[in-house]
Amino acid sequence: MPLAANKGKSFQGSIVLGKGFVLSPEEAEKLIKKDPRNKDVLFPYLNGDDLNNDPEQKPSRWVINFFDWDEEKAKTYPDCYEIIEKLVKPERQRWKRDNNDNEIIGTYALRKPLPQKWWIYGEKRPALYNAISELDQVMVIAQVSKTTAFAFTKPNKVLDAKLNVFANNSFTMFAFLQSNFHIYWAWKYSSTMKADLSYAPTQVFETFPFPEEISRDMRNEIEDLGRNYYNVRKLIMLKYKIGLTRFYNIYHSKGIQNEIDLKNKHLSFLIKYLSRVQINIETNEIVSDFSDFRRIAIKLDKLIIESYKWSDIDLSHDFYELEYLPENDRIRFSVHPDARKEVLKRLLMLNHQRHKEEISEGSKSIKPINKKAGNKMKENNFPKLF
Repeated sequence: MPLAANKGKSFQGSIVLGKGFVLSPEEAEKLIKKDPRNKDVLFPYLNGDDLNNDPEQKPSRWVINFFDWDEEKAKTYPDCYEIIEKLVKPERQRWKRDNNDNEIIGTYALRKPLPQKWWIYGEKRPALYNAISELDQVMVIAQVSKTTAFAFTKPNKVLDAKLNVFANNSFTMFAFLQSNFHIYWAWKYSSTMKADLSYAPTQVFETFPFPEEISRDMRNEIEDLGRNYYNVRKLIMLKYKIGLTRFYNIYHSKGIQNEIDLKNKHLSFLIKYLSRVQINIETNEIVSDFSDFRRIAIKLDKLIIESYKWSDIDLSHDFYELEYLPENDRIRFSVHPDARKEVLKRLLMLNHQRHKEEISEGSKSIKPINKKAGNKMKENNFPKLF
């Protein structure tokens, strides 16, 4: 069931709707060099591929952004306006076609106001950018991926529609969402695309029950451990020049632990990759780095379980087959399957309990979420934990 306490904290990124808005970094740099004012409407453009595959998670493209301006104001940046007029306007204002593929003159193909306001994004997401405008960093996750990996990025960029964005800069929140238990919840209640998870905030984040209250000391401990998890992961990614996808391929690889399996495909790939990019790292160092990181992940899961006061659950981290994953890719470094099922059961019970409490306290009733279905933030709506 959806929880009112989690509503209004997650957003889909901007739907630009027009390839003409998008520029290469070189094109953007040239426009800024031509007229420094152009920087007012030129922004790095982060997408899910950049987030998961670039070691520094840097945007590979830039984008022209006229916000919700009227056309006259957009024209005051002629270099960028002319690009949009040439490349976006014809697509936005094309005529609808009949069954014989003839143009129906006078009837636009696209919905209002896309043809009328062709210089503005299809979905600007003002609530999103209002919510994150004063944050030093914002949490994001690729909408579709197999990693289910959360990260932070600076809010001074346009965030693509293929990103889910959370108006939160807390490593405490990061720790909960990056824990195995939220990941299990995501795989349980999201749809999938081929072998990848399609993370839907309405089905996953808005239903996920956080602990009601925890002590200040434990909250600080979770915050510190979440920060450590994030920073160590980032250091390894930069050291090996790998993105999140490759990082978690290695992290979950059974062949990369104390007894090294040189035939392991992920280890073999990594060794060849490191040689190609001229990074000299010994095999035993690879094992040491990822074994150390797994110990941080174990500690994180144990602390999160403790925050729920469920310390009676024996997590027994190891490499297990997860039956909900594709048959040829089921091995993950995870908690014991029995522990996973028990945690999911308790989270569901807690979700129902919270929903009933919100209804009884007069919260607005929301219909149950259909699994097949694909404002400005108010701080006092956050769970007490955050």
